[in-house]
Amino acid sequence: MSSALHNSLISVTLDLMGGEEKARELLHKISECGEILNVSSIYKRYTSDAKNDLSARIEFVLRFETMMSVEQHLHLVLSLCDEGSSGLVQRSHVEMILLAYDDMILMSPRLTLPYPQLHTDALIIRCAAEAWGQYEHPIYQKTLSEISKTARTARDAEFYKQGKSLIDF
Repeated sequence: MSSALHNSLISVTLDLMGGEEKARELLHKISECGEILNVSSIYKRYTSDAKNDLSARIEFVLRFETMMSVEQHLHLVLSLCDEGSSGLVQRSHVEMILLAYDDMILMSPRLTLPYPQLHTDALIIRCAAEAWGQYEHPIYQKTLSEISKTARTARDAEFYKQGKSLIDF
């Protein structure tokens, strides 16, 4: 680990059913490697037009401060992800995306920073702006708050709960 502190934005997506408990576990593990500075509101994103609650996901973005390098950070995020498996022994879906790391611009096969859909996904930009509104996008030279004001409305999602409820360990 380097001695400098680095700030990042991480998007987290979990199954609605059991997702809050899983989110608390993930945030507890993440907090062992640095400090969670902020968590956006939690939104419920529907996976179908039918808006079936059982297939919905919860999503939020957190701002994280750590001494880890970007490679270590990516390893942490990937190690906490898992893909659900089909069948009777289905594990919960966990998806985490490293959206930004300081003001780094990076294009590699493993990682692109800032995350290309950061400014185009209406829900991600709204959550990211809540978690770190003053972050200046290194390519667009605008803060996330400015970008979110011009973003379209996330029609496939609705407010679910305050994010602070997840970090009251």
